[in-house]
Amino acid sequence: MSVDSWETLSKKVYWDRDVPLERWRERISVGHRSYLPDAVSTMTPAEFVRFYGISKFKRDWPALRAKLPKETVRYAAIFDLAWSQAVGGSWNLRPTEDFFSMPERRRDFLTQVACAPGMSIYEVAKSLGLQYRRAHDHAASLLRDGKIRAVETIERGHRKMKLFPTYAPREAPLEERTTSPVDSSRKDSPDLIVAA
Repeated sequence: MSVDSWETLSKKVYWDRDVPLERWRERISVGHRSYLPDAVSTMTPAEFVRFYGISKFKRDWPALRAKLPKETVRYAAIFDLAWSQAVGGSWNLRPTEDFFSMPERRRDFLTQVACAPGMSIYEVAKSLGLQYRRAHDHAASLLRDGKIRAVETIERGHRKMKLFPTYAPREAPLEERTTSPVDSSRKDSPDLIVAA
């Protein structure tokens, strides 16, 4: 997939304003009240990441998302998926402002649950090389904070808690689903991240 040059893209997003790339990056990084919503509502994740930078996107997206006005949040979901894929290699991580302030091993635990939903605490501990007690503490904290959910199952006579990310989408019942026309001008595929 090709991404337009900055000059072309900035005209698409900001009309006739001549926006230098460095100024745009600076204003996006602070969550500018017009630059950020305009970029999110008009750009694809690939375009945004290409010009903002993949490492800055991974680091900044949770805080930037929190600064979006309500009317722009509907465009953020595709960026959330792109962030989840870039940070954790899955589609199930939720970009919360505290993601990077979590202890590293807790963040690893959460990422593992997002990558492999349905694992038990023991299975996550084993995959990360953690002691079971430590893994249990991480699970309890993440459950308490609503970042994961647990489903109790019985397998071969043993009770297990299967862990799932809370961000995984749930399908609406058939009678609640609606269809809407697709805007073909917007390419909302999360696999559009382009390495910067």
